Amino acid sequence: MLPYSRRVALALFAALPGSAALACSGGLHIEIESPGVYALDQASLVAAAPQLADCPRDSLVLTQRGKEVPIRISGSGATLQPGDHIEWVGQALHGPLSWFDSYSTVNVYQLGSRSDGGAPARIVDASAAHGGASAPLSRRLHLEQENLMIRLNQAHVKQWAEPDYWHWAKLTHVDPDPVQIDFDLPDLAARSGSVTFKLKFRGMSQITPLGQPDKPLDHQVRVQLGGKPVAEFTWDGRAEVEHALSVPVASLREQGNRLTLNVPKRQAKPADPNPIVDVVMFNSLDLDYPVNGNIDRSAESLYPSGAGSVVLGHGGGQLSAYSEDGRRWLAQGDQLGRIDAGVELYPIIDQGFAKPQRIRPMAGKDWRTPDAPIDYIIISHSRLIDAIQPLAEFHRKRGLRVAVIDVDDVYDQFNHGITHPQAIRNLMEQAYKHWPAPQPRFALLVGDASFDIRHQRVDRRNLAKWADSELLMPGQFGDISSTPYADTPSELKHRALIPTWQFVSYDGQSASDNHFVSVGEDGLHPVIAIGRFPVVRPDEVKAIVDKTIAYLSTPQLGAWRRDVMFITDESDYFKNSSDQIAKSLDSEGFLTDKVYASADEKDNLAHQSSIKDGLNEGRLLVHFIGHGGRYIWRTGPPDLRKNHDLFTLEDVSGLNNGARLPMILSMTCYSAPFDNPTEDSIGERFLREPGKGAVAVFAASWRNSPSPQYSKVIVEQLTKPGVTIGEAIIAGKKPIQDDTLVETYNLLGDPAVVLERPAGEFQLARKARPFGPDAIEASVQRTSFRGMAEVNWVDATGKSLFASRFAVLGPRFTLPEPPAEVRATATEVRGYIADPANPFDAIAMLDLSSAAPAQPKLNAEALSRLKKTPDRVSQGDVILGTGFDQAAPVETGKNNDKVATQ
Repeated sequence: MLPYSRRVALALFAALPGSAALACSGGLHIEIESPGVYALDQASLVAAAPQLADCPRDSLVLTQRGKEVPIRISGSGATLQPGDHIEWVGQALHGPLSWFDSYSTVNVYQLGSRSDGGAPARIVDASAAHGGASAPLSRRLHLEQENLMIRLNQAHVKQWAEPDYWHWAKLTHVDPDPVQIDFDLPDLAARSGSVTFKLKFRGMSQITPLGQPDKPLDHQVRVQLGGKPVAEFTWDGRAEVEHALSVPVASLREQGNRLTLNVPKRQAKPADPNPIVDVVMFNSLDLDYPVNGNIDRSAESLYPSGAGSVVLGHGGGQLSAYSEDGRRWLAQGDQLGRIDAGVELYPIIDQGFAKPQRIRPMAGKDWRTPDAPIDYIIISHSRLIDAIQPLAEFHRKRGLRVAVIDVDDVYDQFNHGITHPQAIRNLMEQAYKHWPAPQPRFALLVGDASFDIRHQRVDRRNLAKWADSELLMPGQFGDISSTPYADTPSELKHRALIPTWQFVSYDGQSASDNHFVSVGEDGLHPVIAIGRFPVVRPDEVKAIVDKTIAYLSTPQLGAWRRDVMFITDESDYFKNSSDQIAKSLDSEGFLTDKVYASADEKDNLAHQSSIKDGLNEGRLLVHFIGHGGRYIWRTGPPDLRKNHDLFTLEDVSGLNNGARLPMILSMTCYSAPFDNPTEDSIGERFLREPGKGAVAVFAASWRNSPSPQYSKVIVEQLTKPGVTIGEAIIAGKKPIQDDTLVETYNLLGDPAVVLERPAGEFQLARKARPFGPDAIEASVQRTSFRGMAEVNWVDATGKSLFASRFAVLGPRFTLPEPPAEVRATATEVRGYIADPANPFDAIAMLDLSSAAPAQPKLNAEALSRLKKTPDRVSQGDVILGTGFDQAAPVETGKNNDKVATQ
């Protein structure tokens, strides 16, 4: 059943969504940023939502988060007429635990028509007695700046709770100067009494007891007002805290007040030369202060703080005041009359209404209950919808039922118009549980995300782990430049097209698209395969769409489809882990090459070259596990003099791998933090590069401890024939219970892609001969086969000792013999065959370490015939030759070994 608030909204908007041909249908999405009394005129309403023009004025209803908001409609008549307008008290949008919402800078109101017969909420004119003593008036002031973002982990905040990550200033015991907060108090009334200040802080440091019987408190902050000490706060821990102080009204001024904050130096023990490390984040300041009620000095809302008649000074015009609960007071001169204490009043002179920041029509198609099943949900930002349509149409031709939905429509129908990832999760839950069967299999988000939606530039001084140097090991990567987007505009929210969830890991919040689709029974594991295109421009969408369609529609046959590259740093743990994963692939006939760093190497240029060469040759998968970062893979031992041990974004851009695109598995720290508003990442670069790079990337958005078991199950699922990468990731995540791994590893790319691994089968078998080594025979279960083969003789470590490529005409053939020294050392044979005309390709593996087959006994006549057999052997329809024109040119360097031709 739908939540109560959504059922209420459906009742209020009974005509929504409806046919455009029906009178009085549709709805209007209205955005505002600041609190105040707003008005929407009839001309603007009709221009944006013409279907509302014929609605009876008595049926119009305004809602916010599904709840009715009282409105006043000017004029008369059955419907709105030119010159009429709608008035209401609008509020700013706040977060559940913060003053500023994390995902949107605007609040949303929805205007529509109700047909359930109920009476819509209306603003009424209140009557109030006039005369008598004036009531004391007060105004509320909130001061907050979103300057510095901090990372909070699971020990400090609840999961999905949306705490306040952004703070005004950082205070430490080594600051040369205190933090200064300058503020004005417009229309301050000089009278007796005091004002209470409420200050919010969050501690960042903690003192380790170390056996001390009386551990000092973690934090101490001293407060001065106008240069005079007024308070000192102390506390423990990293939770958000609020401290209050009272100051006389006489100590404040209408302009030019200054509050200063500082953390003093303290010693844990007397005469200790090292001070206590004390780091505190200052968040906000709230206070209520007395005012005179002169709205010419400030037109902000106010409230009577005691009994009496409300008198508001002004320079002329008709004075009125509105309250959020649906009342309006018309003043007699400057007197509104007696109003209950605490009622917040919004004063207006004449028609001085605020105007909405933006209005737009609401969607006509109902995505709560589609008429037919949908296999693939594509949610796109409006500016990118046209660019994603070719991919949607391509998948429709492949048999998938695809819906392309504007993300604004998702907000309107699943979160009352407010931008929030919950809207997308609500859609996914509705689709998974209530849409016509079968359930959707795939979801794609087309648009980048940003953790900063308010600023022109991020103050990088306190973006933990986002400094210009990737602090993998202190001091070792200081000269690596950062990787800012070339197109970063003045407004960072340019990249905030489709939000992502902020999962609180053990090392701080991190981007998680997984939470959109974990709408099944356990709330952690995904049930719909989801991917994202982290882009902001249509040409970026086109580049990924072109690569994806080419990959799926024009397969590039070749041995690269069975080749997998494993990369890691000098860690023996990661090397052994990679070996284990590679071994499981080797047993299925894949050929794995390994780029492993060594602490003994002078530099890492050879490894960088091996990675580039391998990617340019083509690989089905590239798996990196080890130490990395936003824009690097560490592929060698740290070098304090030069950074040769990195594979960087520039290396990605320099690739030339064309149609032989791998899927990248970057199992390391934050190699795809797609919600960073200013910096590119190695995972994003692999996907976005036009005509090269990768077809898809699976990578983490934040710091984690790479798990070999996680890698193993993901690789196992991805290499199953015919399985889409999105559904392989669902299966790979299912046995993993570490929520950080499940939530922070995201798929960048189309989840409906099927990797180009060889899908066919053929067999290799040993056949004893009367003299010489056993023959290796191959057979393909097809009526005919005409193509090429590549065979690798491999030793016990998985290293390719010898490779041969040759043409094949027929479904049965004998492998050419390798050199004797190779035959003596090899423990396995791995083969790849391809028939480009059909198309068809397959892989096979033969273990040479098992017992050899029994050798046949030949009589004298048979031996005589065998000696007369020519060098080129005819075996029925099997002709074994060399130099096949269609075969790829012989390559060198694979596994750092020379590859020979037969």
